[in-house]
Parts: sequence; C-alpha cells; structure tokens
Amino acid sequence: MDVKRTVGGGLTSRYPELGTGPVPVEPYISPVYYAREKAQIFKKMWLQVGRVEEIPNAGDYFVKDLAACDTSIIVVRNKQGEIRAMHNVCSHRMNQIAYDRCGHTRKFFCKFHGWAYDLDGKLTGVPDEDCFFDLDKADHGLTRVACDVWQGFIFVNMDPQPALSLEDFMKPMFGGIEGYPFDKMTVGFEWSTTVDCNWKIALDAFQEAYHVAYVHGHSIADAIDKADGGSMPPLDALCGEFHRCLSLGGNQKSVYGNPKALTSGGEVAKEALEGASSRPIAAAALRAGMGNTKHAFPLDALPAGVNWTQGANWLFDINVVFPDFYLSLRPNYCQAYNFRPIAHNKTLLEARVYYPEMTGAGGRFFLEYMKVALRDVLLEDLSTLERTQRAVETGAKTHMILQDNEVLVRHNFHVVDRLVNASSTI
Repeated sequence: MDVKRTVGGGLTSRYPELGTGPVPVEPYISPVYYAREKAQIFKKMWLQVGRVEEIPNAGDYFVKDLAACDTSIIVVRNKQGEIRAMHNVCSHRMNQIAYDRCGHTRKFFCKFHGWAYDLDGKLTGVPDEDCFFDLDKADHGLTRVACDVWQGFIFVNMDPQPALSLEDFMKPMFGGIEGYPFDKMTVGFEWSTTVDCNWKIALDAFQEAYHVAYVHGHSIADAIDKADGGSMPPLDALCGEFHRCLSLGGNQKSVYGNPKALTSGGEVAKEALEGASSRPIAAAALRAGMGNTKHAFPLDALPAGVNWTQGANWLFDINVVFPDFYLSLRPNYCQAYNFRPIAHNKTLLEARVYYPEMTGAGGRFFLEYMKVALRDVLLEDLSTLERTQRAVETGAKTHMILQDNEVLVRHNFHVVDRLVNASSTI
C-alpha cells in the first residue's frame, strides 16, 4: 500500500475517498451495527493483547478476555520459548481452564474434571480415560488461535489462518517505526477502567488534537502551540488501508512537551528547566530525573518513521493500529492504549505507559510525577466520553461535522464502515 506522506496543506484533501461531508452517528449507538463490527472486524483482525516481557519464561501465561470476540484467551510461552494463544475452554465440558489473570504452570489442568493440557494446548491427561468412547487425545486439545509478535507486542487473531499475516498487516503503515526501542522501555504504570460509551467515541477522542487546547488547557497548557484559531494543529497525518498516524508539535521547553525531557542533558535540559519555572513541582521532578535513565535515545538514532516530518517543534507521534490499539511514541517513553469494546455502548480502556529503567531515586521521583501528570491528562480525556454517548443517544443530531484536522476520526469511520458492509473481510 502506498502511504501518502506529503507535509502541509489540507490533510483531508489528500484522501478524497474519505469525502468532506458530515459523518452519521448511527454506528456509534446501534447494537445491530456493533454485532456486525464483532463479526466482520474483531473476529477477523489482529488484536494486540500484551508484551513479550509479561511472559519471559516457559510456563508463564496471562489471560485476556475479549468481549468483542465472545471469548477468553490464554497466552503462554511454551518450552521452546514460542508464544501460543488458545481459547480458555476445556474440550470436555467447556469449563474455563485458567481462572487466574496471570501465572506460571507446567501444565494447564481443568479444575472441573482434571483434564490436563501442555503449554501448546495438547491434551495430555484424562482421568478414567478408559471410560470414554473412542477418545483420541490428539483430536481434543485446546482450540488454538493465530498468534504472532510485532516489535515485542503480542497479537492474536480469532481466525486460525488469517488472510493477512501480522507482518503484512503492520508493515505498510508501521514498517518505518520498526526498531523503536520498545525492548528498553521496561518500567512504567497502567490504568484500566470501563467507560459507558461506544469504543469508537472513546478512540476518536484520542486521535485528534483539535480538543487539546480546551480539554487540556490547564494540565498541559504550557506544552501547546496554538494556531490562530485557538486549537492545536497537527504537523501531519497519514491514512492507510486500515491504520492511521498523527504527528504533533508544541512547546519543547515544557516538561510534557520536551520529547527528550528525561534522557538528555546540556542545553536541552536547561531549556526544559527554564520552561518549567512556572511549574515548580514539574521542574523539581525534571531536575531529579535528568540523567537517571539506564538508556538514552538520541533523536537521530530513532527509526525514520518516528517524527517523520522532522519538525523542529515535534512532541510525539500517535499511531493507531486498527481496530483498537493506540501507540504514542516519543524518544523517552511510549503510551500503549487499548479501546476494547464490551457492548455497543461500553468500552474497556486499558492504558499502559512504558519508560526506560531508572538508575536512581531521582528517576523514580520523575516517574511518580509523570504518573500523576499523565493520569490527570487521561482523566480529562475521559471526562467527555460518557456525556458524548448520552448526547448522541438523544437522537437530536444524526450526523457529526468534522474539520480538516479531525481526518483520523473520519478515516476510522470509513474503514469500519467499509469492513462492516463488506461481504468478506480480512
């Protein structure tokens, strides 16, 4: 797929297939439409479920509930070091195999009747096996799902043999960020919450910057570069067959806005500290954390797909992996959010932030400060979602009006609608 990378000018005009008209809101409130999304998208697409660091050793596993796929998945590392994924359903009487959210085991045992499975899901033990009729254990292992890894992120696909490999799914849009030091971002924090809104309403709030000057006007006001109209314009946007990206710029002298606030020294550090003078706690955190990371990431060593515009005031890039994975990249940390549908009007948000390992107490202080700062920004983002859902459900408006800088919202609508209405999809 040819991804258009022209910088500047109208963003939407580069993608005439998206149009410029109002977007209907029915897909955000319709249970029937959501049922089609489940069948045509979530049960056929690659879904990100975790990191390889979560299961470093043979026998380590975690369980991921995927309501949009009507299933629960066990993800485990086998004795050969490979990662496997299988439905959390015993072949005998359908009991769930794994009850805990994560753990370590030599084998999986069903707690109902004791059937045993190895780390590849093969059935290895059946109590009173002789009492069964023509039972061939080779035919009754745990049901596998497709599983693969991209840059340390674990993906699953409910289709055992997907039409697209994970590599072919990711590379057209995200090949340029391969080599980003995800493997060195090994500490951080996470939050999860259930929001009473459609998954697309939740995701849309994170894939445009039109709201930033208003929703985040106090928390990160010093990081915002405003256009003449008062909002925060993106540096560029990219739209592909499935995925999309947004690159944002701002005030690099702020703690939030400096892409190298933690991993740099010298003049960059001095400017950041000067910029944080109006926020004394932020300045203290930055001063304490400077030079306390195990790894530093020079801008010129990052992959070409990170800060692809080479903007002088670049802050970070938003990468949206279709359908529901949001990956925001900076040199010194990254955010990995999932917007998991539970129902047509309910979404599970799983938010993780990854940093490089800290080497001193000052680095830990900086992490604690950023945890609170990013939590507040996240709460601001969440503050509108349930109100938006309730407003949409009134029926007072049938369409939403999008401006040029909301092109990723428009693109998401079109990709979802195309797949939902296709007779066959990936």
